[in-house]
Amino acid sequence: MADWGSLANALNTTVLGAFGRDVVYTPQAGDSITIRGIFESTHEPEETAPGVYAVLFVRAGDLSQPPERGDEVTVDGATYKVFDIEADATGAAVLRLRQA
Repeated sequence: MADWGSLANALNTTVLGAFGRDVVYTPQAGDSITIRGIFESTHEPEETAPGVYAVLFVRAGDLSQPPERGDEVTVDGATYKVFDIEADATGAAVLRLRQA
């Protein structure tokens, strides 16, 4: 029987394959790479300025290095900066982005 981590990773891979899109991820130190991510321009209110943000769901293993605040993501020609990272034990990460 597969362990929870393997099952969650397989689910994340399937979801990204079905609903993901190609985005360009540029770490602060390193080369840009194209990865699959689920992008949502949520416009959810923040408690502090500037007030709205977008989110990107990715598999951390698809990145060449762990995500960091200040990394950039390009989606449909628009550039965003990572300002918050929420990673879990299964290897998935939700990156909160602000348009640069």
